[in-house]
Amino acid sequence: MGKLYGVSVGAGEPQLMTVKAVKILKSCGVIAVPRTKGENTLALSIAQQAADLTGKLIIYLDFPMTRDKKLLDENYDSIAQLLCNELAENDVAVPVLGDISVYSTFSYIGARVEKMGFETEICPGVTGFSAAAAKLKLPLCLGNEPFHVIPFGCEDFEAQLDICGTKVIMKTGSRYMELAEILRRKGLSKCTAIVENCGLPNERIYHSIDEIKDELSYFTVFIVYDKEKRHEA
Repeated sequence: MGKLYGVSVGAGEPQLMTVKAVKILKSCGVIAVPRTKGENTLALSIAQQAADLTGKLIIYLDFPMTRDKKLLDENYDSIAQLLCNELAENDVAVPVLGDISVYSTFSYIGARVEKMGFETEICPGVTGFSAAAAKLKLPLCLGNEPFHVIPFGCEDFEAQLDICGTKVIMKTGSRYMELAEILRRKGLSKCTAIVENCGLPNERIYHSIDEIKDELSYFTVFIVYDKEKRHEA
């Protein structure tokens, strides 16, 4: 009976994958790749540049782009069953962008697979916002400063922008212009840095909201620093 591995492949650059992640990918007979409609399998592309996956059985886990909880639960159940079928004979690795502990659907799948009697293991990785901060050469937090990860559109989103500490804003999707307008209105446009497609060939860095001229991709991280820290940096 096999084990299910959730493998974080980091934030774009294959060199950011951990030694453990590469070892797991090489050892598993099956690579199960998450994808949504119209999305290229970026996690697999990154993994293939760091680990030799020749001869592996590659299967795809299709996730719907919906917020309907019933449809999502049914999809998670279906994918969990598919993985359990493979786990009957092989170890299975699921490569996931960034770090699995941050907004990853693998958590829903892994919990279901465990309930069905199979062992799971999580391999951590470099988050997109950690890699973005490194590109910017700016700290996310120092001393006793708080640090916040905020999904755009969450409850009381604007109020959370007023709390002390660095804010990473994620899950903006196609609504980045709406976010940009909110940040301008709150006087935060000059202390917001943006990294688009971090670690990829088409990476772009903006040091202010005002520098954005073109449409941003789905893989974009906004980092809002306290004005004092931004000035000192």
